[in-house]
Amino acid sequence: MSDLVFHHYDASPYAEKVRMIFGFKGVSWQSVQIPRMMPKPELMPLTGGYRKTPVMQSGAHIYCDTQIIIRELEERYPTPTLFPGGSQFLGWGTSFWTDKLLFGTAAAIVFGTFGEQMPPEFVKDRMEYSGGSINIEKMKAALPVSLQQFAAMMDWAEQGLADGRDYLLGADASLVDFNLCYTVRFAGRAPAVKEILEEFPKLRAWVERISAFGEGTSTEISAADALEIAKNDDVSDYSGSIGTNEEQKAGDQVAVMPNDTGRVPVSGELVTLNRREIAIRHKNDIVGEVIIHFPRAGFIVR
Repeated sequence: MSDLVFHHYDASPYAEKVRMIFGFKGVSWQSVQIPRMMPKPELMPLTGGYRKTPVMQSGAHIYCDTQIIIRELEERYPTPTLFPGGSQFLGWGTSFWTDKLLFGTAAAIVFGTFGEQMPPEFVKDRMEYSGGSINIEKMKAALPVSLQQFAAMMDWAEQGLADGRDYLLGADASLVDFNLCYTVRFAGRAPAVKEILEEFPKLRAWVERISAFGEGTSTEISAADALEIAKNDDVSDYSGSIGTNEEQKAGDQVAVMPNDTGRVPVSGELVTLNRREIAIRHKNDIVGEVIIHFPRAGFIVR
């Protein structure tokens, strides 16, 4: 059985991105279904309060944010690579477009379309998560503009596939494909987006090719089981590395949080700080010590 435990819920678009990469790489993984909104009492002991979805766990090592999850998966399962032809810059760079700007447009479409049908407590949770930027009435009023902008960006992808290539960078799938595909599928829940996608036959066929990778092989376990796994893993000897020209040093007490949404600080003892990763040692009474990993890009450490 794989030691990877994935904390997610089925409808989470960011979790879907990782699950598609599980499928691409043929990964076996253990699945823990978590609540789609706060509180998440059985997840917080692992993450120190980090509230975004998804989270990946390996023993007492906890990976927060899709960027660091994907980096870990690529290291563990290098074949097939997410970066054919040395495309790391394009892969990581497009993730910031899709995960922020394009996803924001997709979310505006989904909330503008379905917001009035959503449970009030869910909308309230997402308003708190986004720092108050979710306003159903404004999103509904702006829906025509959001749809126009989404269609314009989908035209870029259609042009990129115009020469008959299978994937956006050529013959091999890459992180660029998974970055875009989960957002198209998320926005595609709205009927108006389904109509837009009818204009782009190559894009639709590409979505089907990416989706055909599946989601790997999963086994359901309980949140209590996942806590036990972390509790039974001794990470007391774990040491990371501090890059040159960093203000902080190993052992410093720091707080880490995203720089966009879900800005909940996670505190602990610094063990790793470099251009790619932040890692802290976090202690609590439920699981003892865990090492929580974050990406450097998009996160603040103080």
